[in-house]
Amino acid sequence: MRAIIVDDEAPARRRLRGVLQQIPAVTRIDECASGRDAVELLKRGAPDLVFLDIQMPDLDGFAVAAAAAEERPPAIVFVTAYDEHAVHAFEIQAFDYLLKPFDDDRVIGTVKRAAEFLEWIRRPGAGDAALHGFGDVTVDFATHQVRRAGRMAELRPKEYALLVALLKRGGRVASRLELLREVWGYADDVMSRTVDTHVAMLRRKLEHDPAHPRHIVTVRTFGYRIER
Repeated sequence: MRAIIVDDEAPARRRLRGVLQQIPAVTRIDECASGRDAVELLKRGAPDLVFLDIQMPDLDGFAVAAAAAEERPPAIVFVTAYDEHAVHAFEIQAFDYLLKPFDDDRVIGTVKRAAEFLEWIRRPGAGDAALHGFGDVTVDFATHQVRRAGRMAELRPKEYALLVALLKRGGRVASRLELLREVWGYADDVMSRTVDTHVAMLRRKLEHDPAHPRHIVTVRTFGYRIER
């Protein structure tokens, strides 16, 4: 995978490069010290991963993200010292949002999940079947857009990642532990109600009757699956 690091602070770029160099799947790493340079680099070729600082002196990270190619969108990971921008990142379907100072394992887990996601949506024939979904819900993997009855459904990044993880299984059941590993990068010994909470939010946004879901269904004592 080709990665681009966009940050106006050289120490931050060096820190992230050091982590990415530990990951065999990352075969090329480019750096940009400004948003404008990043936009020009994006025009010359679509990367797989873009690690974006948000507050930069010329163009901010959101402007850079808007310049990414729509036909082959990269996985965009915002890396920032501020958490007040998280809601906006959620709105534009960023793949992940990391706060500085970040943990090395957190970055490695994010890259692993991004690689699996990109491989899946770019597989041969995926362009002919970019739209997936259930009921009146459609999910466009190329643009990361989710619509319900033709209207845009605003999902946060982890909600979207959870929905994709369930859709990828084609109706097969996903355990809570599988989803924790795949979407959140949790270790085997971590137990959390995170999955259940996010499933409940998905149901509120995508089901006609969230209390009696028809499509995002619970498999008792095990996990969840999509019923088309």
